[in-house]
Amino acid sequence: MQTDVVAEVLRHPKYQELVKRRTRVSMAFFGVTLLIYAGFILTMAYLPEIFAQPLGPNWTMSVGLFVGLLVACSAVILIALYTYFSNKVFDPLLAAIMRDVQ
Repeated sequence: MQTDVVAEVLRHPKYQELVKRRTRVSMAFFGVTLLIYAGFILTMAYLPEIFAQPLGPNWTMSVGLFVGLLVACSAVILIALYTYFSNKVFDPLLAAIMRDVQ
């Protein structure tokens, strides 16, 4: 019986839509995250003098520390956005699939 439910879910057209949307959104978030982290790491590796500079005259905080904080904050923001998107789009689609199958 369990196998029948799984097969029925896999054949459901809304499930195919869910997989496509989730894959597209996940890849977009992955691309943004990769761009942010790769940019940070490559800048740190090839242009460390930029990160060593202070933010302004008489500032003790360096550009590298500030950008590192921005990278960490971007991770939190991206996680919150993905969670919001998941709750508003993916969960209703999944609930509709479960209603149709059961």
